[in-house]
Amino acid sequence: MVARCRSFQIRIMDINFEEKRVLIIDDVPGMRSSMRTILSTFGVVYSEMAGTANDAIRRLQTKPYDIIICDYFLGDGSDGQQLLEQLRHNNLITLSTIFIMVTAERVYEKVVSAVELAPDDYLVKPFTADVLKTRLERVMLKKLAFAPIHRLIEGGKLAEATQACTELSKLNNKYTIDVLRLLAELHVSQGNFEEAQKIYQQVVNLRAVPWARMGLATMFHCRGKHSEAEELLEEVIEEAPEYMAAYDLLSKVCEAQTKTERAQEVLTRAVAASPYTMHRQKEMGHLAMRNGDMAAAEQAYTNVVERGKTSFFRASDDFANLSRVQMGLGKLNEALSTLRDARTSFNNSPEVTFAASVMESLVHTQAGNEKASAAALTTAMQAKQAGNLKASESLTLDLAKACFAHGKDEEAKGLIEVLVRNNHDSLALIEKAKKVFEDAGKGAEGIALVDNNVKTIIQLNNQGVLKAQQGDLAGSVQLLTEAAEKMPENVQIVLNAAQALLVHIDKLGWNDDYMMSAQRYIDVARAKNATHPKLLSISKLAQDMAKKYGVAA
Repeated sequence: MVARCRSFQIRIMDINFEEKRVLIIDDVPGMRSSMRTILSTFGVVYSEMAGTANDAIRRLQTKPYDIIICDYFLGDGSDGQQLLEQLRHNNLITLSTIFIMVTAERVYEKVVSAVELAPDDYLVKPFTADVLKTRLERVMLKKLAFAPIHRLIEGGKLAEATQACTELSKLNNKYTIDVLRLLAELHVSQGNFEEAQKIYQQVVNLRAVPWARMGLATMFHCRGKHSEAEELLEEVIEEAPEYMAAYDLLSKVCEAQTKTERAQEVLTRAVAASPYTMHRQKEMGHLAMRNGDMAAAEQAYTNVVERGKTSFFRASDDFANLSRVQMGLGKLNEALSTLRDARTSFNNSPEVTFAASVMESLVHTQAGNEKASAAALTTAMQAKQAGNLKASESLTLDLAKACFAHGKDEEAKGLIEVLVRNNHDSLALIEKAKKVFEDAGKGAEGIALVDNNVKTIIQLNNQGVLKAQQGDLAGSVQLLTEAAEKMPENVQIVLNAAQALLVHIDKLGWNDDYMMSAQRYIDVARAKNATHPKLLSISKLAQDMAKKYGVAA
């Protein structure tokens, strides 16, 4: 049995189980021990065991494993599929890590065929040691075949990885479909939407697998063809109702078309089928609040908070979101109880002290307790200043509301002004900002302040572009980089600054400092909005410049 990748050969004899570190995840102690015994029969000498998803995450945060064997049902309200998605989304396992799912349910084959983030393989109980060994060898051969490409990707050498995948796709071997999928994802990560779309269409023509149709829909969405994306996603969901990622994307597509009620309805179906996925519940809460469906929002955020109490991926904003909804429903005692829970859960960390104090100030104001409200606001302002904390958009607006309620108008205006300047292209946020002024009895003033700040940012952007068009590349760089330093949260400004720097390099020659600054701006933008359409094209431009001048990207 031989797998070929370009000029090297991988054989079973190259596999040495004695060198592999294995993590066994199962909520039943006897099953963990049994799996360890089975692994030892074909040479595994290093294996550790975890009984819960959180235990597994703790271990993976401290050390890497070559192989993870995980039971599908973990007994703590989570399952192996959700754990796998958490591990990959949070980069706790590498591309070379092998993840094998174990299940007693034969219907899992239907599930795994439709998930976006599938395990490398799965086994249905009962199985023999020989079966496990054979399946592991098969996956390990595949991992070894892709290892050179995975190393390039993890090293940030996407252009080289794309070239390697392109060459491999021409060999027409047993990994062809896998190569095409990886190649399409590489094109997407570099902003080559047209190339990615061609590949997804090629795979659909060969075999209408859900992930390829999902890829096509994603390309339509990224290119603003929302109606085409919506139609295709409906087909995917009809044919593969277990494919949860299709619901998530369809919801976003509907929201992009301002079909917010439709977006919530789609997500409701997904939540019913997969109730334990926290990011989906959070999005459900967001949409429900936007639609004024406070009961649904309360249920979604309650699920997030309850689920998050034992999760590594909880956030203080989850408690703030729930308290905000409870306050909107007039459940003031429940809101204060939620905030007390937040303080306890996070041991009164500076972040949670700030968030809880902001919300407590608003709750006390609504209850008519002005003294307690003022004290909570003072605590919030002190915590924010002492910890130099960054607040979410919602929490910043809440803080502005509290400031207005206590006559701190200038502080409130300053908060909203910074928020608008960093999010001038978000229509939803602009409307929320104006509503804060309106609720404070300053509607006209708010409209003027918000609109003037939006206008200022648009003009600044246009000036930077105009300077570049007129050949004043240095002027464009200076204008846009100064703006980016002042407004580091404004993705459009930051990406325009990166583009100005890269265009300067393209036209006037290589500059180490400019490339470093451009890459820093790209990283900042990616951290705030990894799916921003312009991020992909700017990232590709950076790769192109590195390649043009023969410098490592």
